[in-house]
Parts: sequence; C-alpha cells; structure tokens
Amino acid sequence: MNVSPREMASPVTGYLDRSTIRTVARLLASGGVAVLPTDTIYGFHCAASNLEAIAKIRRIKGRGAKGGFILLAVDCTMAATVVARWPGAARTRLAGIWPAPLTAILPARRKLPSILAPGGAVALRVPAYKELRALIESLGEPIVSTSVNVSGREPMTRITGIRKAFPGLDAYLSHRGRPAGLASTIVDFTSARPLLVRVGIYPWAAA
Repeated sequence: MNVSPREMASPVTGYLDRSTIRTVARLLASGGVAVLPTDTIYGFHCAASNLEAIAKIRRIKGRGAKGGFILLAVDCTMAATVVARWPGAARTRLAGIWPAPLTAILPARRKLPSILAPGGAVALRVPAYKELRALIESLGEPIVSTSVNVSGREPMTRITGIRKAFPGLDAYLSHRGRPAGLASTIVDFTSARPLLVRVGIYPWAAA
C-alpha cells in the first residue's frame, strides 16, 4: 500500500539536502506544512496552490486576515507565473539580483487568491539557498514562506525550540550551519521607481 509523506508516524527531520528534498517536495504537494531553513531565517512553508495549508499557517501564527505571505520561486520564469507585469526595468533588475535575500513586491496575476496577493500585489523572492531552490524546482510551483513565530513576536532561530513551540507539523529541517538570522530586504516594484519597504539582510542601497 502506498503511504503519503503526511501519513508517516513521525515528521521529517534532519537537514534540507539531497537526501530529503524529494520527500519534502512530495509532502508539500500533498498539503503538508514544513519548517525549513532559508537564506534568511527559518520559515513555515507550504505549496502556494494549497489554500488549506496556507490557512493552517495563518492559524498557527495567529495572523490577521489582511496580512499576506512571501512566495519563493526557483527563478524569474517561475516568478512570472504569478506576476501580472514587471513595471519599468523590474524584471531586468531583479534578474541581475536574484537569487538573493531580497523580496520584491510586484503586481499579482488575477488568479492569485487574496491571501497571497492582498491589494493586488504579491511578494516574491528567489532565495539564495540552492537546496531550497532545488526543493521548489522539485515541487514545480512557488512555495509560501513566512517567519516561524506568533505574529508580533520575534522569529525563532533554533529548530529544537521551534519543534517544541509548534508541534504537529509535517517536517522540521535544519540548516547546516546557523541561518543568517535576519529577514529579507523588501522593495516595492509596483511602480517604475522601486521603493524600500523594509531594511533587511540584502544591502539595497548598494544595489
């Protein structure tokens, strides 16, 4: 009998590497929620197409209905599947920056639900962490990413503490070495002139 990853007795643990990427991709494809390392901080993740899993993450975080989530893509081509248009030189500029810990706010395609595109805009990043990009490529679609914390509190940085604070998820995978510990820089590209929204690990002033 075939057993889906979500039906396993224990969550997937260990590192995000070649030995776990396909397993976690199948898990996300089946509606799972995973704690994964990124190029910035640990995050809750799920497939962007699974509204039930997204709603679960919102409940876990205690997040209000108006807050959106960041989507992670493997490259600009995948990012374009959720972007309605690239104002000004946005695509050229981002293609020269990504992969990097810089999140771009861009006009969203109408097909995106409001939970991912509040106000008609989507937050996107191509992460500078090759194992995470390999996972996204294996899944074949963008993934939702949001910091591991209850909304309004500081993001958690230790996988052991995360598992204790948020039990019952489908995977808890670590980073080889400590994650950066700083959130991504966020820049609004919805108009021709980009606007810095949040100072983060990527040095936007030097871009």
